[in-house]
Amino acid sequence: MLILCSLCYGQQTDTLKKMMQDHLKLKGKNPVHSIQIYISKGIRIFNEAVGFADGRNEVAEKNNQFKIASITKTMTAVVILQMQEEGKLSIDDTISKYLNGVKFVRINELHYFKNQSYGNIITLIQLLQHKSGIADIFTDAAFRFYLYEYFHKNQEWNPEKLMNRYYKYGLNKDAHFVPDSGYYYSDVNYFLLGLIIEKLSGQTLAQQFRSRIFEPLNMNNTYFEYYEPMQGNAKMAHSFLGKRDITKTLNTSYDWAGGGIISTTSDLAVFINGLFEGALYKNDSTLKLMTTMAPHTLKSGRISYYGLGLYQYNFNGNIYYGHGGFWGSLVAYCPTKKITFCGSINQVNHNFNTSVFIESLLKYFNDTL
Repeated sequence: MLILCSLCYGQQTDTLKKMMQDHLKLKGKNPVHSIQIYISKGIRIFNEAVGFADGRNEVAEKNNQFKIASITKTMTAVVILQMQEEGKLSIDDTISKYLNGVKFVRINELHYFKNQSYGNIITLIQLLQHKSGIADIFTDAAFRFYLYEYFHKNQEWNPEKLMNRYYKYGLNKDAHFVPDSGYYYSDVNYFLLGLIIEKLSGQTLAQQFRSRIFEPLNMNNTYFEYYEPMQGNAKMAHSFLGKRDITKTLNTSYDWAGGGIISTTSDLAVFINGLFEGALYKNDSTLKLMTTMAPHTLKSGRISYYGLGLYQYNFNGNIYYGHGGFWGSLVAYCPTKKITFCGSINQVNHNFNTSVFIESLLKYFNDTL
């Protein structure tokens, strides 16, 4: 019986791996060179990688590190909410209470809507929820920023340089709405939260991530790229934008508090499980606050649900909480089924439906393993 069960398990994991391999595309304008997937429920774990980590000849491994991009926002939100639990701040406070003395933030000039300044009334919770109306440096000024980036591939960024670029492009005068009257996803919201963390802690954001999240959870393959020394196994799954190998050719230190962390699927599983199992907050009410979702209608007509650094997803009729990242990453947890999903597809412009792919993996895992 034990041998039979082992054989069945091997066949089932082989099927999941084949489903991943079917989505590889090693040639063309938008090649998918590698995919990493981690799914767990209780003691059942599927953790595999397929393809080539460097897009050439390094076979992908399940513990390859990769750029997690905007999943970083969930970690930034965790630190802010931990600080609230400690009485260091209130998310209902205005950001001017903490950033008035930071000259390059220029609170009074930060947010103009219809020629009226609203920078002084923006609150921390509005930043967390993307309800400040602040414009985004990567979308509202995409052509200008990425043209600059193309000619300055090795530019080393920091928060001051990012905010200077925000003002250089006049984004402060392109706010989308009066604070708290809409939803608009902006990395600048999380740059400001990162600055508040540094101001109140007297430490770098990298030190705060490490002492509050990485070390307590033993996330040994996770680090804040460009802002602290490399940690872990140093085996990277490269990120691709079309044919361009971003990992090899571009300094992405501009992602900072909104997207700058390197991790693995296993470490991300440790993080999201720790978040939902009480390892990061003192009070259950803090997680409840973080997962309180509001529906937002996007320009595409799609409804998006966002809380405090977390999205709400629906896979196969089950609610998951987590976050995705620009370079092809996703972490999600289903509290009712206690299923954890972590994944990385190394191509930004892959030509298949990510949600359908994830749902097929989760359904097969849940039905067979």
